[in-house]
Amino acid sequence: MSKLPMTSVESIITHCAHWGYDEHQYFGYRVFEELVGHETLTGLTALSTLGRRLPSNELGVLDDAATALTLADPRIWPLKLTRTVASYGGSLAGISAGLLAQEDARIGPWAVQRSAELLARWQSAASAAGASLESTVGEYLATHPFVWGFGTPYRVRDERLVAFEQRIRLRERDGLTFWRLFQDVARIVHLTRKVPANMGMAVAAAFLDLGIRPEEMGVIVTALISHMFMANGVEGTQDAPAVLRCLPVSALRYTGCAPRQSPASRADCGSEQTGRAVTVTE
Repeated sequence: MSKLPMTSVESIITHCAHWGYDEHQYFGYRVFEELVGHETLTGLTALSTLGRRLPSNELGVLDDAATALTLADPRIWPLKLTRTVASYGGSLAGISAGLLAQEDARIGPWAVQRSAELLARWQSAASAAGASLESTVGEYLATHPFVWGFGTPYRVRDERLVAFEQRIRLRERDGLTFWRLFQDVARIVHLTRKVPANMGMAVAAAFLDLGIRPEEMGVIVTALISHMFMANGVEGTQDAPAVLRCLPVSALRYTGCAPRQSPASRADCGSEQTGRAVTVTE
């Protein structure tokens, strides 16, 4: 069988990595010479998702965000999904299911991405038109009942945001462009809607100040919160409770229509069917 010439096959170009005998390349860096002993797991996460390295002081913001975002209660639905799938015996299957369910979802990493898009939009609109931030945000609120990055279900404030704000102040990053914009927008929205900002908007602002683009937010935040899914995936596989795979009858309550009676028994089997169900009692 003759082989097709390589010129007829479309080349796949990658900037990620290149394997070598004595040294490997990762995004243009020599793994053993430039990365080993010089880069951290957080740094590799940034490099892998952004395609560029961040300085150590900026990586600290990613660490702060990842730690403050840690809310791994398995009752939260993406983590509940992880536990359910993991209960069948596969940690990685459970972790993957939970992470996959978050893409473009209303909570989680893509909520941060949507918040970043809003902040960038407001910053650009206010600067270009010379309009006040109050009017720019006000016009948006007038036509959008839901605002990304705001609202804290079941509690008065987002406790994660409180901790993250403290870390931003300690790092002296609270005077940067998008963090100040976030603070101003939070004030306007709270006065108008009485709804507090949540961690999604804060992370969006802090990451925009790192030069991370809105379209990059979803994937990098997914990487930063993956530890919560790992915890539930591993424990879910170890416990493997049967109740996650099959609920007991005692836990179910039927609220639909009453069961239909069978028309199989009729008073006169030889007569033409009238279309009416017949109930025969003995």
